[in-house]
Amino acid sequence: MNNTLGKHLLIDFYNCRLAVTMPEDLRPSLENAFACIGIAIEEINFFQSPDEMTGLAFTGNTHICIHYYPVLSYAAVDIYSFSADLHLSRIMGIFKTAFKSDRIKATSVRRGDFGSIRDMRPKRKSKITTVRRMKNTGARIKRTSAKMINILRHPKRPPNQ
Repeated sequence: MNNTLGKHLLIDFYNCRLAVTMPEDLRPSLENAFACIGIAIEEINFFQSPDEMTGLAFTGNTHICIHYYPVLSYAAVDIYSFSADLHLSRIMGIFKTAFKSDRIKATSVRRGDFGSIRDMRPKRKSKITTVRRMKNTGARIKRTSAKMINILRHPKRPPNQ
């Protein structure tokens, strides 16, 4: 984790077979995740909306947030930590077992990457120069004029009536 502040793992769990009827049902998953990395939870909160149940647990330098959608059998998990030696793959395994998911998609992001300034600049799309644009336009005109000349030389005759 050179020149970064933290690790951020975003995990999508599809086709979950976990029976969740209220947000507090996510508590064992959160507690097991923190227990497997040997960190005590400082605070844990739960929220519910009509379509989503959310559980959020955190310590001073790590947080885990679960967004669970029972109708879709889908869970989105965010794990963020400032700890360089945290094994995020272990936490992912705990959630895979808990959610009984068929398919997982994980994305790892290095947060606070203070590499070279050049790395931080947005990438520019390549631009077409004026000369290239004129060349492309000339080629299109040439193709169109060739079609027109061909049509004029060989007009289609109307069918005999």
